[in-house]
Amino acid sequence: MRQLKSLGVLLLLAGVTGCADGPPGDTQIVMVDTQPRTGAQCTLQNDRGSWNTMTPASVALARSTAPLTVSCRTPDGLSGAASIQAGSQGGASIDAIGAGAAASDLYPERIAVTLAGTGMGMGAMAASPSYDQRPRYGIDGGRGIPGPLDPLADRERMAEDNMVTRFQALRVLLDEGLITRDEYNTRRGANLGALLRYSVVPPARDLSRPPPQPDALVQRLRYLASAYAEHSISAGEQAAERAVILDGLLPAVVKRRADPPPPITDEMAVAAEIGLVERLRDANVITDAEATKEKLKAAQLLDASIAASDAAARAAAGMAAGAGPSAGYGSGVGVALSTHNSEAQARRAWAALQKAHPSELGQLGLSLKKIPRPHRPTHYQIVAGPVPDHEAAISLCKSLRKHDLSCDAARYGE
Repeated sequence: MRQLKSLGVLLLLAGVTGCADGPPGDTQIVMVDTQPRTGAQCTLQNDRGSWNTMTPASVALARSTAPLTVSCRTPDGLSGAASIQAGSQGGASIDAIGAGAAASDLYPERIAVTLAGTGMGMGAMAASPSYDQRPRYGIDGGRGIPGPLDPLADRERMAEDNMVTRFQALRVLLDEGLITRDEYNTRRGANLGALLRYSVVPPARDLSRPPPQPDALVQRLRYLASAYAEHSISAGEQAAERAVILDGLLPAVVKRRADPPPPITDEMAVAAEIGLVERLRDANVITDAEATKEKLKAAQLLDASIAASDAAARAAAGMAAGAGPSAGYGSGVGVALSTHNSEAQARRAWAALQKAHPSELGQLGLSLKKIPRPHRPTHYQIVAGPVPDHEAAISLCKSLRKHDLSCDAARYGE
């Protein structure tokens, strides 16, 4: 008997089909998605009830031998529908721990509905790749719109899917009453760095590996609760196996952390992180506040990287580490331009201004004027110069204002 119980745990954690001696469950969990975009409102219905969700999502529904109909619609009018026959698992067993369910009343574990409508004819539908052929959350940054596939992108898609599934499965266990709110918060908080890579410490290692499917976890934990209630296992045995299962999903105590994410050194890296954050928010595994925090952290890391690069460039040119940005240009009269929240942002803006207006600004230097603000971060104003005199500054500003730029004569290099 103990050998069978241990085998059940191993099969669950390995994600393969097996059998357990517990009573069959009455529900199963399916993953619902829409293509070529997510965010559609979907209704799933069979002869035992109906369920509403927004894609992508996990849905716990009552099993039945009757067909399952799925109808989806986006706010802008795209729609699609599918009829799923029970028993059509397509070779992928839902009941990964084998709680005695018959194959005839199991639906596929993943259901993809193709959307069509205005601006999207049958040609586009025919060209849409299947669920397993496209980035589920839009690895190309396009919120589910498929991009060119390559081995690296495919591995990244699978790793992202696996991590998202782990957090979705933990939420399912909470909704099913199989874990407490404290357990949910502890395990999610310990591994949140898998989703918020730059604003939270790294999570446990290997969360990108294929996880047990939510339905498998639900069935096994229900069986353990039932077995304990019937006195066929002790409280200690239930707690030990339950801990192994949950730690295999998201450990409560991280003993070995994953490697930190790659550094953010350019705008492309920030854009990629923002795209990931949007996909995770669409999948309902992070909150709006968490998404905002992660985006802000990515921008701050870029600013810090640019500031460090600028400091290194000044040092390489023989400037003192604490020299101001106007060193080497002298002082005198200049023109005050835009104001920014950080030195790095001001330097990026100055580079863009010089590129856009080379005849007016290309030969001028940059001086940053600090503008203190009570109880708020310091602002940095771009001052370009030097120019020969006050009249030259006024003439330059007239030229720049023709391009809708803010410009006033100012002291340069102070």
